[in-house]
Amino acid sequence: MTDMKALLRFPGERKIALVHCPIPSPDKHSVLVQTTVSLISPGTEFTQVQQTTASLIQKAWQRPDLVALTLRTLGSEGATRTFERVNNRLNHPLPMGYCAAGIVKATGENAENVDEFSVGQRVAIAGMGHANHAEWNTVPINLACPIPETVSDQKAAFATLYALALHALRQGETTIGDRIAIIGAGLIGQLVAQVGQAAGAHVKIIEPNAFRRDIAQQNGAHACYGSASRAAANTCDAVYICAPAKSADRLIDAATRLCRDRANIVCVGDVAINAKRTPLYAKEIIIRQVRSYGPGRYDPKYEEFGQDYPIGHVRWTIKRNMEAALDLIADDRLDPTPLITNEIAFTDIADHFANGPKTDQLASLVLYDTTSPQPAAQNMPHATRTAEPTGKAIKLGLIGAGNYLGGSLLPLLGKRNDAKIISCCSKNGISAMALARKISTAKAVSSPIDVINDPHVNSIMITTRHNSHAELAVIALSKGKNIWLEKPIAVDQAGLELLREHNTPAAQNNIFMVGHNRRYAPISTALRAALPDGAKHFRYRVRFSHVPANHWLHHPGQGGRTIGEISHFIDFLQSLIGHNITEMYCNWLDRKIGDSIWQVHFADGSMGEISYLSTSRRGPKEILEIDAPGFDTTLFDWRKLTINGHTVLRHWFGQDKGQKAAIDAFANAITSGTHHPLTPSLQAEITLISRILEAANR
Repeated sequence: MTDMKALLRFPGERKIALVHCPIPSPDKHSVLVQTTVSLISPGTEFTQVQQTTASLIQKAWQRPDLVALTLRTLGSEGATRTFERVNNRLNHPLPMGYCAAGIVKATGENAENVDEFSVGQRVAIAGMGHANHAEWNTVPINLACPIPETVSDQKAAFATLYALALHALRQGETTIGDRIAIIGAGLIGQLVAQVGQAAGAHVKIIEPNAFRRDIAQQNGAHACYGSASRAAANTCDAVYICAPAKSADRLIDAATRLCRDRANIVCVGDVAINAKRTPLYAKEIIIRQVRSYGPGRYDPKYEEFGQDYPIGHVRWTIKRNMEAALDLIADDRLDPTPLITNEIAFTDIADHFANGPKTDQLASLVLYDTTSPQPAAQNMPHATRTAEPTGKAIKLGLIGAGNYLGGSLLPLLGKRNDAKIISCCSKNGISAMALARKISTAKAVSSPIDVINDPHVNSIMITTRHNSHAELAVIALSKGKNIWLEKPIAVDQAGLELLREHNTPAAQNNIFMVGHNRRYAPISTALRAALPDGAKHFRYRVRFSHVPANHWLHHPGQGGRTIGEISHFIDFLQSLIGHNITEMYCNWLDRKIGDSIWQVHFADGSMGEISYLSTSRRGPKEILEIDAPGFDTTLFDWRKLTINGHTVLRHWFGQDKGQKAAIDAFANAITSGTHHPLTPSLQAEITLISRILEAANR
């Protein structure tokens, strides 16, 4: 068995559906779990369904930031490229669910060293994109907890939401004897009430729905009210807002009325911070937010790479909150059973969401059939050569299925009649499935080894995260494949050594091309033809936009944003000058952000600098100026080229950075068996990135 079913949202098609996907492959820091039970969190998940099924205008209203980004892209890159990128994003399916339990079936390399995980171990799992409504899930080790023997999978599936409730109470500093109020008695509110009672607090519930008030009363709430105005004022040490509140809803004002002096208001739900200042000021109220299940959430080092926080510095992380919840369930101090209003089979989950939310439903458990066979183990490839020789049709395997591939490269590949995509791969299998839905000839897989080992594939396109480039390229080289490798080809010396070892005469018989597309652009061709002989001076101004701090590019193992992109510009200059680099220097202004000045010298005496700096304003990303005696030229953001004051080439409706020409060069080289004259050798690419790493780390 190689595939499974998963519940996915399709924003472009305005639907949710249960579809077949490849079973995901665990990485070093994760475990593969066969799901037995998942829990529907109705507030969050029905909101996601509403967003998915909304019209395009409604989506635009919900995300004005993305509309602004689209308009900027339209202005800089043109209508065709913008449409392709937007279409790719809208048609990218998104998983649903974030609370589940299951059985460990395989462990990643680093997870094997964690004593608590072994094949057959029952675990509670957490996290959007990890604990999905799917038959199989890969889960990072810090988002998975062993289940005590006395706790059923059905109860363990609540561990994620109990962790959220525990984190909320810690934010509210609730202790034994405190009086607290909970506004909103949906599933989250009920769980916060249970945890509050277990902590020894006196709990009152504010909830307009009579059914939910009755459930809370049966579960031990000390008092229930239909509205906050009916409860006594100035009596609460903390108020937990577990209901969504838009700007027109004055829930913080209502909570302030309930608070005594210097109390805490904790926003657990999606609460707009909109309140009158005077009551807050008079009581010195503290307003706090709850960021999911605890410290570690949204930190890639914690979630993706399994780096725990020292317990002496961060006592209650996500995982430790989940462990505490499971222990409390095992001791019968927490019991989610009264909150389970229905159980459904996994095969019926799409219909459940299609029927819409119901006020008399709190927790819905999804039950899975676990009698399906376990996926076959993945074997690493050996160095036998199985690829078809060049000179035949292009049979592509795609490793990596991100936005750049789907929005930029795939539309260009689709226009070539001689390129057939055989398989595509992504780590969780979902992105690969999205690509395969567009390509009738392609199958989706979750392991790159499956793509490389496929005897029907003679060419590999690698567009994964940067730290995997060298390793995947080496494996593909050992199998005799033609390779398109996105930059950078390596992020450290270890990756470079791997490539050097495999840069053999046999490997050189195949096409190896790095995605340095700028050297192939029409503007580059015109500029190359116009440049005079002799030494030249250049000034290359590159401005990059902000990337969130938790983006994978910022992880130390990825080399950083500058190492990931700077080779684009240095390679372009080298293609123009036509001589080897003799010296290269990097002056870091802010290495963490990526701000840097690069000085490059060439064998013919040409020299200049690249200023690679962050920007906070809209404007051109790239401006290149080159001067020589009696000659000057300016390339303006890949839209206009001027030589000696005259415009010689202009793109009116967007940019052309050479992606199409680069794809054509790669494809034609495969079909002809001859490298494109502009394509550097693998040794030249190794030398370039070696110089870059040396300059960056000097």
